[in-house]
This record gives sequence, C-alpha cells and structure tokens, in this order.
Amino acid sequence: MEIMEVQVQRTLVMPPPPAPSTEVPLTVFDLAAPTYHVTVLFAFSPPNPTSQALLDALAATLPRFPLLTAARLDRGGPGAARPCHVTGAGGAGALVVEASVPSSALSDHLPLEPSPGLALLHPEVARGAAPHVLMLQINRFACGGVVLASSAHHQAADGHSMTTFLHAWADAVRDLNVGRAPVPYGPDALVPRRPPRCEFNHRGAEFLPLSSSREDKPPAEADDHHVDHSEIANILLHYTSEFVAELKRRVHGRYTTFETVSAHVWQKITIARGLDLADDGATRTSIRVAVNGRGRLAGTGALPAEGFFGNVVLTATSGARAADLASGTLADAAALVRAGIRAVDGRYFQSFVDFGALHGGGVEELEPACADEAGVLSPDVEADSWLHLDLHRLDFGCGGRLVGFLPGKVPQDGVVVLMPSLRKVGGVDVFVALWEKHARELNAIAYPMD
Repeated sequence: MEIMEVQVQRTLVMPPPPAPSTEVPLTVFDLAAPTYHVTVLFAFSPPNPTSQALLDALAATLPRFPLLTAARLDRGGPGAARPCHVTGAGGAGALVVEASVPSSALSDHLPLEPSPGLALLHPEVARGAAPHVLMLQINRFACGGVVLASSAHHQAADGHSMTTFLHAWADAVRDLNVGRAPVPYGPDALVPRRPPRCEFNHRGAEFLPLSSSREDKPPAEADDHHVDHSEIANILLHYTSEFVAELKRRVHGRYTTFETVSAHVWQKITIARGLDLADDGATRTSIRVAVNGRGRLAGTGALPAEGFFGNVVLTATSGARAADLASGTLADAAALVRAGIRAVDGRYFQSFVDFGALHGGGVEELEPACADEAGVLSPDVEADSWLHLDLHRLDFGCGGRLVGFLPGKVPQDGVVVLMPSLRKVGGVDVFVALWEKHARELNAIAYPMD
C-alpha cells in the first residue's frame, strides 16, 4: 500500500440540537460497554457527494440521535450518581474533519487493509481524552474517491446503533424521507418487569462483585503480561466463499457462518499463541462473543417498538482447555461457541434489564468485569460479528460504491471481527488484533484446515 499524504482542510464542530441541557444517565448496558471510541473506515469509489452535501445531511440527521452530540460527564467515586451524557445545549457537538489526499487515487490503497497510514484518515482518539462522543473525518482522494471515518464512544452506541445512524445519514444525503423524531435512548426507554427480578449473577459476569476491585490485584500480577501498544499487530485474513463453504461442510452444515469461522479462528489463535503446548495444554482459553439483545427482547416490552439507540449488547463466553480446543474437531469448537451464545437468551437479557433497575441508580459501584485494557496479552478471544450489521450496504448516492470497510487501529490483544468481504470473490474478511509475534504465526497457519 502506498504512503498517503493527508492534508487537513478544516475542522468544525456540528452543534447539538437547540434544546435545554439534560443529563441522561448511562444505562446498565452502557456501564458494561467498553470505555473507548470505536473507529470504522469506509472507502467509496467515485463519484461521491460533495462535502457540503454530506455536512448538510449530517446537520439534518444528528438531531435524531442526541447522544452523538452530547458531552460525557463522569462523576466517579463510590456512592456518586452514575456517569451520564449531557444532551441539548450542554452537549459537546460532533467533531468533523475535512481532509484531502491530493497525491494518490483511492485505488492505490485498495484493498483496504490494516496499516499505520490509516491513522491519518481519522481524528486522533486518545482513550478518556476525547470530549466528543462522535468524531468524523471526510477524506477526499485525487480521483474523487472518499474514505469516511467514524469514531464513536462505545458507551453511547453499539454497532447496531451506529449502523442505524450511518444509514440515516446516507438516506438524508440521497434526499430520502428519514423522519425527524429522535430515536428512543437512555434508561427511561428500558422497561424492567414489575417487580424487577434478577435470575442470573450479573455481579461476576458483567460487573465485578461488590467485594472485588481491579485495584486489589497485586502489581506483579497486573504487570506480567503487558506489552507496548505498538506491539499489538492488526491483520486481515480473507476467507473465500469456497473456503467458508468447506469449513461448514466439515461441521456438517449444523452451524452458522459466524459460529464456524469464529471457531476456526479461535483454534488457530490458540495454536499461534502456543497455548496448546504451554503447561501441558492445561491453560484455559475462552471466546467472548458480543450478542445483540434486540431480537431476544423483541415483543417483551423491554425496548421501544420504534427502536432504541444506545447499547443492548452482552457477552457470551465459552471456554476450554487449550490442548483440547487445539486438538479437537472444528465441530467441537463451533458447538462451544453456539452453546455460549444460546445461553445469553431473552431471559438473560431481561434479567439484566431488571438488574439495572435494581442496582444501576448510582448507589452501588458498577465496575465492568472485563477491563478491555490495551497492550495486555490474553489467552482469550473477543469476537464480534459485523456479518449482519448492513454496514456493507452503506450508500451515500451519486453512483459511488462502497469498496472497503475496516476497523481502525485496535490495541487490545485477541480482538476478532468477522465482516462480509467486498472483494469480487466474496467470502468473509476477519480482522484480528494480536501480539505481533503471534500475529506472524497466525498468518502462517490461518488457512490450512487440519
């Protein structure tokens, strides 16, 4: 991939809607979500809308999504009111950067794959330091191609919510009727049962037990597996449609594409890390899968019928001894993935909504059980599916075509994202963040099926 020369033309802030300032506490799902921005880059071949058309449509769309122009307020401390977003006049607005890449065509940088140069195409995101929930960068190449970068704070929106926003923005550019009413959001839009009842141990799963704190961990244990962020490599594996079909044949067609491919990658990462050989293979490894609860809560009344903007995601976990996983069949691994996902069912999600009603008001400290720390080596895999998010169908009009999309730099070891491939041969692209030593090994073994 050629080196890019990216020139920033201007930076502006799209203001929040002219409404009174309102403090919107984080929902219980938000409190369990990662505390960083998620960046996604979208590459569109020419012709594309003008930057002014994109900005006009953005200004028309943002009032439907008040959290994206909100300010974040973290009060902190035991017994304090829970963190919140400040919407309306007290909001921070959405940051927009316009940039040009005058010396090269978009085609010089395709297919879109992880590289250090991609950091030039989105606003710098420093964990905990960015005042804006939403940051966008519009990069226009010499050929008329565009790379649009979106960075949104995960405690404001999950992948489903951001997909809803991006499609609404694209529809506005194409002058489609997108409506004006805000999409429901915030804790008032989540409806617990009457009376609320917790059927599962959410302290210990999503949140740390009251008697535990991440600060209680001995310093030596906390520092054993840290590496510099720069040592976490991001790579992209491409599995053709034929390859995926063969994987599914080997599991007798019993498992979904996500269950099958994520199981294959979990096995390969375990081997690349050498976990199957260390400690006689006794080390345990887990795959943690992000599960969207909207379908599971449909018809229960827990979510508004017209949709919900925010987070409705919980994590399903499956585990095994590393030696057993590496030596077992793909069907065995896929069965583990499926069992974990199915355990986080509608009853589990409803219990979590009720848990938020009973414990999420700020009286008790809710510290996420999963830290998602950058540069910490892990025996586990964090898997996410973008296969059905419809990000690959994003269309801003004018005849331009989406020719690539990709997460921005991820410094967390073990993150895996499955995406529909936009290459002519189709298939599945798998984004992987892994310690560079293990990433080199994974690249060498990712494609053999035995």
